[in-house]
Amino acid sequence: MSLLYQDDVGVNLLISTSNTGIPASGTLTILLEKPGGDSSTLAVIPSMVDYNTGIITYTTVAGDLDEVGTYRVQVHGVFTDADEYSNIDTFNVFERIEV
Repeated sequence: MSLLYQDDVGVNLLISTSNTGIPASGTLTILLEKPGGDSSTLAVIPSMVDYNTGIITYTTVAGDLDEVGTYRVQVHGVFTDADEYSNIDTFNVFERIEV
C-alpha cells in the first residue's frame, strides 16, 4: 500500500469486508472518523462493491483526508432483516513536505 497524504484526492481506499454475501438490496455507508474526532458518513453505491470478493472501493474527494493522523473506518449496512456493522479498521494520513 502507498502512503496517504493530507488532502489526497482520487485515492482508492479498498475496504475488505470479507463478506461475499452482501445483499445487493441493502444500503451501505462508510463511517469515517478523522483524527480530530469529526466523523462523516460516505455513501456507497453498488458499482463500488465487488460482491464476489466483498471489497468496497471508495475514491476520496476533497475534504475526506484533510487532517494528518490516524483515521478510523467502519462499514454500516442496513438490510431488510438486519442492521450490521463491520469491524473497525484504521489507516494513517501523513503530512507533505512543503517546499
